[in-house]
Amino acid sequence: MLVALVIAVAAGAVGGVAGGVTVLLLDDDPATAPPDATALPVCTATEEPPTPAPAGDLDAAIHRALEAVVTVVADSPASRDESGRMSQQRSLGSGVVIDAAGYVMTNYHVVSGAAELSVVLSTGEQRPARLVAHDAPYTDFAVLAIPSEGLRRLRLGDSDELRLGQPVIAVAGAGFTSGNSVKVGVVSGLDQSWVRNGVVLEDLVQTDAAVNIGDSGGALINAEGELVGLLTTVVRETPTGLAVEGVSFSQSSNSLRPILENIIALGVHPRPRLGIEHPFAQHLEMTPELADAEGIPRQAGALVTSVARDSSAAAAGVQPGDLIVAVNGLPVDLSTPLVNRLKALELGQVAELTVLRGGQQLVIPVTPRLE
Repeated sequence: MLVALVIAVAAGAVGGVAGGVTVLLLDDDPATAPPDATALPVCTATEEPPTPAPAGDLDAAIHRALEAVVTVVADSPASRDESGRMSQQRSLGSGVVIDAAGYVMTNYHVVSGAAELSVVLSTGEQRPARLVAHDAPYTDFAVLAIPSEGLRRLRLGDSDELRLGQPVIAVAGAGFTSGNSVKVGVVSGLDQSWVRNGVVLEDLVQTDAAVNIGDSGGALINAEGELVGLLTTVVRETPTGLAVEGVSFSQSSNSLRPILENIIALGVHPRPRLGIEHPFAQHLEMTPELADAEGIPRQAGALVTSVARDSSAAAAGVQPGDLIVAVNGLPVDLSTPLVNRLKALELGQVAELTVLRGGQQLVIPVTPRLE
């Protein structure tokens, strides 16, 4: 049997790095199926931390980054189309080897929904990968693990030392080009925020480096060859629809450092999980258009569409159709969506949700689970 494999370059749903699609026909014989990414060997390799490149030695910095940047291959579950053929979507993104034990940083939107994961090293070798943990929806960040033999890694730099106008280099895996790519730019903004997919991404590094198809999850490095940002999104237009050029955002290394350290040490970065925190899947941010469509007089808040079974929100009595207008008295709106209000909670802190239901206002205390 032949399987149609749809290959797409990984992109964020809104404002992400878009890509093209092509179709291949593959043999459906189980003997040629991708390797089991859940059965990877335990990563035990050790390596002395790489010595930073001398200041201004861009060639050495770029060479080190090229060896540590990988292409992430994410295969969706196979499904049968109307003609009876099996089809499968393949997304391509980038990743960065950040630890000699085989840990790879990437964007969550690169691997979201994948049934099988693998990475392609700069040498062309393909290795199976597994998802260790992710931080969605709070950040667009995920950590993979791959077999560790012979890996080169990047040192995590201090993004707080970046200055406007400082040269930086975007290094990414194979997108629309063959092999890893390098783009040079400057830091054009620091501590930036950008709304994407119902979340305000925070502590972003803005650069004019030409970030393009398949670059999501790649490395933004400084002249010493240290990773100071994870390539995350490119901006093509303003919220009002005006065309934009030369603007891309990376998650800063310092914002990702504690998440990475916890995932490596604990297998998870503790976050408040209520069972309603995922935009689109569990809630929608209220807009004037949605309020008009639903006949809701309030034009701000988060409309609950689904509550996870056995979640803390379900136990507290939160229901689909509830409009959450505040968390602990602080308003939920487009400038500070529900995800960002929950992200600000201290570990173990109760979330008092102010809810509009059937014309009544309720306050529902929910104790988040830390997962």
